[in-house]
Amino acid sequence: MTCAHRLPDRWEWQDVEVGLFGETEPQLVQTGGQSTQEDLDTGRFRCSQCGEVGYYTGQWRDFFEKGIPCSGSDRIQRK
Repeated sequence: MTCAHRLPDRWEWQDVEVGLFGETEPQLVQTGGQSTQEDLDTGRFRCSQCGEVGYYTGQWRDFFEKGIPCSGSDRIQRK
């Protein structure tokens, strides 16, 4: 999957340990941008921004694209 979409970075106030004796002080900490990937079903996910579909493994890709069974594929229907 070539998609690299992410939601904007978030910043949050968190108590951060600053001393040797457990002292903390509030600091603004970057918590990172959240991924836009959402699960479709077993073995697949999709970007909520561009719609590109990705697969957790090459075996799942082969199952959905070529119909080659893989471990666990007997429990789902191919669409």
